[in-house]
Amino acid sequence: MSGICLAFYAQGQINNRDVKPSIKTAFIAIQSPQQSIVTHPVFSLTNQERIALQFDDLNLRASNYILRVIHCQFDWTPSPLSEIEYLQDFNDIPIRNPYASAGTKVPYLHYQIPLPRVRKSGNYIAMVYANRNKRDTVLTRRFSVYEAGITVAAAISFPRGNTIRNSHQALDIQLVYPAGFMVESADQFKIWVQKNAEPNNAYPIMPNPMINGADRRITYPAYVQENTIVGGDEYRMIDLRSNQQKLSFVDHIQQSEQMTEISTQLETPQANFPYIQRNDLNGAFIIGNYENPSNDAFADYVACTFYLKSRNIAPNDVFIKGGFNQYIEKDSLVYDPVKQVYTSTILLKQGIYNYRFDTKNPSNNIFEGNHAQTENQYTVLVYMRKPGTRYDAIVGYQKISSIR
Repeated sequence: MSGICLAFYAQGQINNRDVKPSIKTAFIAIQSPQQSIVTHPVFSLTNQERIALQFDDLNLRASNYILRVIHCQFDWTPSPLSEIEYLQDFNDIPIRNPYASAGTKVPYLHYQIPLPRVRKSGNYIAMVYANRNKRDTVLTRRFSVYEAGITVAAAISFPRGNTIRNSHQALDIQLVYPAGFMVESADQFKIWVQKNAEPNNAYPIMPNPMINGADRRITYPAYVQENTIVGGDEYRMIDLRSNQQKLSFVDHIQQSEQMTEISTQLETPQANFPYIQRNDLNGAFIIGNYENPSNDAFADYVACTFYLKSRNIAPNDVFIKGGFNQYIEKDSLVYDPVKQVYTSTILLKQGIYNYRFDTKNPSNNIFEGNHAQTENQYTVLVYMRKPGTRYDAIVGYQKISSIR
C-alpha cells in the first residue's frame, strides 16, 4: 500500500467510508446529467472515458485534496502490485478548482476529478486525502474494472423448494471460456454476486463448481438451494428535487432561512402484505434540482425526515439503508411510543432516493418482507489469479435483472 497506514484498515480490507463529517454525496460514476448512482460501479478496461469521482464539502474552505488509486485483491485487501504496474499515469493527483453551489441555503464546494486510466482489471479504491498526508484520509470509494475473458451466462428463476418459492430467487451461473484459455481447475475462479450493487456477497455459500473441458464450460449446480437469494421488496422512494412543490411521496415542506425541511409521507410495514409492483431504482439515487435540471450547482441540501408507523417496537435497532449511505447501519430511527412512529432526519442533497427500513435481522422480514417477484438487478463478477501473476483479475462480468 506504498506506506499508507490507516487506523481503520486494521483488518486489511478497505470499505466505502466518509471519514470527515463535512464530506457529503461522494460517488464514482460516468459524467452525465441525471445519472443513476450505485454503491459499487463496474467499468470496462477498454472503455474508461468520463469516469469521475465527485463529492461535496460543506466546510467551504478550499482544501488541498489529493486523489490516490489503490489496486485490491478479490477480498478488497491491497494487492502487491506497484503503481506503475496498474496505472498508466502518475498517482496522487491534486483535486483542483472546486465550484461553489449557487443560490443554496446550505452552501458547499463541489469537487470533481476524472479517474486515471488503469492497466489491470480488478478491484480498486479511490482514496482522497488532505494536506499531502496519506494518513489524513477524507473518503474511500470502491469501483471495479473488468476485462474481456470469459462469458458469464447467468439466469434467474424461481427456487425449486416449495418452502422458499414465494420469498427467494434462484441465480444459476455458468462460465464459458474461449479456446486457449488456461483453465487448470474450476477452483481458479472466485465468484462475487451483488444484488442491487450492495457491497456484500449475495451468495451465502457458493455451489461447488463442475468443469466440462469438451464444452469449455463451468457450471455451479445447486443441490440444497445454495444458489437462492432472498428476494426482498421494491424500494421505497422519496423525490426531493424541489423545495417549492411537493413531488412524489413528499408530505410536507417547511422553509426557513437556514434550511428547507421536507417530511416523507407516513410509511407502514409491508412485510405481511402481498407483492405490489412498483418501479424503483434498485437502491440507487439520482442528484438533481427540479427547477434547474441543467445545473447541479443549484441542488441544495435539505433536512429530510422519514416516518414509519409501527404499533410495536422492533427487537433490534432500525436503520434507513440505500445506495446513498452505502447500505451502512448509521442512519438509525428513533421510536416514539406515544405516536407509535419511528423517525429519522437525514441531510440529503436534492434528488431522487431509494431506501428501505432494515434491522439486523438478515432475512429482512420485519418491515419490508421478501417476494420472489421482486425486480432486482444482479451483478456477477468472476475473479481469476492468472498463472504467473500476483493479483486477482476480473475476467468475467454480467449484469442481469430478475423478471417479474
